[in-house]
Amino acid sequence: MKKTLVIIGIVVIIVAVMVGSLNTASSIKHFTLGSDNKGFVTKTIYDHSGSSTKKIAIVTGMHPREISAKMVVPEVITDYAKSHKVEVVSYQVTVTANPDIFVTGRHNGESLVAKYVIPDIKKSNYELVIICHNHEKGYGNDSYYIATPTMDSQSITLAESVHNLLPDFNYYQRDADSKAQSSSITTVDDPIVATGTPVFVYEIPEWLDNSNVYSNSNKLIDACFKSIGAT
Repeated sequence: MKKTLVIIGIVVIIVAVMVGSLNTASSIKHFTLGSDNKGFVTKTIYDHSGSSTKKIAIVTGMHPREISAKMVVPEVITDYAKSHKVEVVSYQVTVTANPDIFVTGRHNGESLVAKYVIPDIKKSNYELVIICHNHEKGYGNDSYYIATPTMDSQSITLAESVHNLLPDFNYYQRDADSKAQSSSITTVDDPIVATGTPVFVYEIPEWLDNSNVYSNSNKLIDACFKSIGAT
């Protein structure tokens, strides 16, 4: 009798694990959003709560030479979604045409975002879009920072809220009276805001190790969800 109960207990545990795995798997959707001769974009939807109403989208890989931004942040997204009742959408851009040529690679990544990501954002009703980058020394006081290059009121309000939660992160605004210096502002950031969606640029110091990037990126995602009232 005792042996039978032990066997039944083991079976119950195995079934529970299998059901849990199935539930987790059913909450992840991954597919290719589009591709052309410049590269391709994938979209992964993480919704481990199954009922979240607050959604944030995160774009990585738009500038292909920025390594930790495109390699570490997607891992953070996956882990964060597993333990919080939120929905995070990861747009991963892979530039295949001249990714190592600075200007050309950046232009190709921005083109892929404009062609495939922005039309998808327009129909997705996100509370926020975060575009991830690495920066060299000499920028952002050599620290992590967020910026609102579009200078719209929704993005500024959210950024100020996040900065209050993360005082170690710098927050920069652009002089709205001056012409935009970066091509990504006009080709990516402004069109995203035109969909009614706030947008941050998230800048990661390129020389810091992956564990540091992981920890601080996790803090940023958490602060963003708190600022939109999801956690």
